[in-house]
Amino acid sequence: MPKRIVSSDRVYKGSLPFAQATIAGGFMFVCCVGRDRAGRFAVDDVKRQTQASLDNIRALIEEAGGTMKDIVKCTVYVTDRANWQPMNEVYFANFTEDPPHRVSCIVRGLGAPEFLV
Repeated sequence: MPKRIVSSDRVYKGSLPFAQATIAGGFMFVCCVGRDRAGRFAVDDVKRQTQASLDNIRALIEEAGGTMKDIVKCTVYVTDRANWQPMNEVYFANFTEDPPHRVSCIVRGLGAPEFLV
């Protein structure tokens, strides 16, 4: 069963050799951080980081022919319990009906110190 790599010009292409998204076995796997298309990052703003991440996910899913309603599961990492509620506000504004299954974790840190979510 071949895999298919998905990318979008609407999503920042970082310098690391990661696929933006991969389709395999009927599922799409997406890895996104809260950078805008130019690679800028909303430092110290969990709401903007969350929205940018969801915008990137949306762009990749649309590139593959789907919509946000097709999402089955999300995994969210948050670096501070104080950011939990603001992240949830943005998250659920993007999934207003039938939200996907979600696993959420509070972690000590992510790939860069400015990453909040």
